[in-house]
Amino acid sequence: MNLDKNTNTVANEADAALQSTFAGLGSWQRLAVVAAIIIGIFIILQIINRFINRQLNSDKIKEKGSYNRIVTITKLFERIIKIALIFIGVTIIMSVFGISIAPILATLGVFSLAIGVGAQNLVKDIINGFFIIFEDQYSVGDLVEIEGIEGIVEDVGLRVTKVRDFGKILHIIPNSNISIVSNKERANVRTRIDFYVDNSCDPNFVSEKIKKAIEKYEDDTRIAMGPNLWGVTENAKDSYKMTLVYYTKQGEQYELEYAIRAEILKTMQRENIKMPIVRNKLIQKEDSDALL
Repeated sequence: MNLDKNTNTVANEADAALQSTFAGLGSWQRLAVVAAIIIGIFIILQIINRFINRQLNSDKIKEKGSYNRIVTITKLFERIIKIALIFIGVTIIMSVFGISIAPILATLGVFSLAIGVGAQNLVKDIINGFFIIFEDQYSVGDLVEIEGIEGIVEDVGLRVTKVRDFGKILHIIPNSNISIVSNKERANVRTRIDFYVDNSCDPNFVSEKIKKAIEKYEDDTRIAMGPNLWGVTENAKDSYKMTLVYYTKQGEQYELEYAIRAEILKTMQRENIKMPIVRNKLIQKEDSDALL
């Protein structure tokens, strides 16, 4: 009852305010106001339509993997905005001609409040989902971490996002719960390769031969940066460690790592570069109980 009473009060006050605004106008003045409202709404709709079409036709948006979904959602929001503007225009025109809009506003207010109270999370899900898709925060197939869940995105919807982790468990996450997203697909991945050389080998000689061997990977399209041989990064009693680093796109690093490791090994064998010998010490433990 209180909800209906408050809604009716607001509707009556709004209706009275609009009626008083146009109360002193003559017939021709009312027609001029109506024409201005219609032209104004038409111009606003044209501006919105051109802006949306310009954005959707931009190369940046077209390159996104979720382009079709972005178009669908954007067109949906465009229709909602158009309906809202037309509704506002019609109610104002009704007030210009002295027609009470209180019943319409009261009905709309009760309906809106009912939706707002009963579907708050749904509205939050949809709004957040729209911005996730429109901003291309992540797409299907991306490796992401969302709210502590790491895995591959299987579906991006207006209401939920589906992520399958590495244990093959499918996580369905409401979009309203998503506050921080770590998209590991969009950044280049650094691969570090360490290999060990016997202390008897000249590090300058080793570095020269390894650099020459990996020159062919500098033009490899899978590599975003590198490969760079850092040189000696650690000394030990019988050996030293050398480190090689390069950057690739996500998913491209594994096969490349296997190939570069094999190239390093073949180079070391071909140039007689010794690898350290692993010496295992046998420690014998006497069983005192057995001696007794």
